[in-house]
Amino acid sequence: MNSLATDHADLAELLSELHTALDAGDTKLSYARLDRFWARLGVHIRAEHLALFPAIVRALRANRNNQTRDGLSLSQAENVIENLRADHDFFMHELARAIATMRDLTANNGQDVALALKDVHARIEAVEERLAIHNRIEESEVYLWTATLLSEKEQAELATRLQNELGKLPHRFSGDRKNQT
Repeated sequence: MNSLATDHADLAELLSELHTALDAGDTKLSYARLDRFWARLGVHIRAEHLALFPAIVRALRANRNNQTRDGLSLSQAENVIENLRADHDFFMHELARAIATMRDLTANNGQDVALALKDVHARIEAVEERLAIHNRIEESEVYLWTATLLSEKEQAELATRLQNELGKLPHRFSGDRKNQT
């Protein structure tokens, strides 16, 4: 699932840009970059939930033994996917809280800017730490399962569906896929 791994790299770049804006104390730019990262990660997660995970589970259920030649069982895959979904929930929750803080900051409601940015930075770092482990699991395990479980035709159809989902960014981000600021 090359498109998803490539998207991981794009998301890492967006995180780096967000850190730069936060470190500079630029609330407006930080908010814009956080919003873009949150939207892009949400699209990535949606692609996995709507296309990748169901394809894996469907393929394992269709297998008479519910297991691959390599020993991957349906229950193992479901457990890994359940953990990845829990990570996704964590990412979206923490990013939503960071967005709310940044929204308040940009509305200039009298918050202590340094304290609020410190809170946002801590949330982003927590997401980033968990995301690094999460991405390794996806890239070294889950994305590779499709080559074992799906025919070439099914892999191509899945790749097309994933690419279509990754392109469904909110309208406020029309233009370049990376949405450079």
